[in-house]
Amino acid sequence: MSLIAVTGDGHHQIGLAVEGLIRVENELGRPIAQVFSVGDLGLFLDEPDWGFLTGPKKYRKPEDSPKIRAAWKSWRWPISAIAGNHEPFNRLRNWDASYFSFKLDYIDAGELAHKVPGLRVAGLSGIYHPQEMEFMTALEARTMKRPPAETWPEMVHLTETNKISRSRLTYYKEFEVELLKSLDFAPNLLLLHDWPAKPEHIRQIYERRPEAEITSAIRPAFVCCGHHHMADDLVLGQSRILPLNIISTKELICRHIINPGWCALF
Repeated sequence: MSLIAVTGDGHHQIGLAVEGLIRVENELGRPIAQVFSVGDLGLFLDEPDWGFLTGPKKYRKPEDSPKIRAAWKSWRWPISAIAGNHEPFNRLRNWDASYFSFKLDYIDAGELAHKVPGLRVAGLSGIYHPQEMEFMTALEARTMKRPPAETWPEMVHLTETNKISRSRLTYYKEFEVELLKSLDFAPNLLLLHDWPAKPEHIRQIYERRPEAEITSAIRPAFVCCGHHHMADDLVLGQSRILPLNIISTKELICRHIINPGWCALF
């Protein structure tokens, strides 16, 4: 049987992730056959990529890119991932596997490629915003005097030319939600960044939760997610939900301490 690891938010701590996965292999005495990520892996391999990190500028750390490159060079496991909301979206939404040295399989939405025979995995990149469920409205396109954007690469181009905010690359679209809801199989594993069920301590921001709609529609055996930086174990219908923790907090990273619940093993 293959050993599979699903990791929570890494936030560009690739070196610490390598250490953590090696620890798992040493403790269990067997190799990990496949790694999956629920997003916010943070592969900012080139310094300019940090310009696509949304949020306060204090979180942009181009000086960390050399360490990320070195850790990625040492990465030895097949890894398949969705995006979270803090990523080099210029690289993910305009996908080129060669940029990641063909080590990473990624998808915006749909069935995810991996190396484990017989395993069916689906995923959805990004998070929800009710006003960002389409690439661009007709009114917005007319205002910009251009045809409407219809693909992620077109949206990346608009951000690179400062026509729209880079934060818009973080939000999934309605057609992607519907694509997953219409899958004709029940995945063994569904990867989402946000939870299908609202965490108890989080105030409900929006009435709709598309992650719950997807889970209820296709009934995966397991759902792994991240985003809220805490581990839990929930049930939604016929699906077991395993939210995962952030790899480490700011206070613990320098001590190479990995939070419990960062990695789920199958």
